Amino acid sequence: MGHDHEHHHEHEHHHHDHEGGTPAEKLHALMNYMVTHNADHTHELEHLAEHVKESGNTEAYDLTMEAVRFYEQGNEVLKKALEKMDK
Repeated sequence: MGHDHEHHHEHEHHHHDHEGGTPAEKLHALMNYMVTHNADHTHELEHLAEHVKESGNTEAYDLTMEAVRFYEQGNEVLKKALEKMDK
C-alpha cells in the first residue's frame, strides 16, 4: 500500500497489518487509519491550493479546491462505512 510518487508532508505513513486482534478488528483499524490519512492529504491539498492561488492561477486554484471537496466527500462515505463496521 505505498505511493509510487514523491511528496513531502508532515505525517508518517504506517503501512502495517495492525498486529493483534481479530481480522475484523484489523480491518476496522485499517479503515480508521485511512480516514485519518485521507484527512491529512486533504489538508495538504488545501495548503497547496493556497500556493497556487498566490501564484495568480485562479483557475488551477478553483480546480484544486474542487478536488479537495471530492476528497472530503469520499472521506465522509468512508466514515459511514466505518460506522457500519461498528455494528
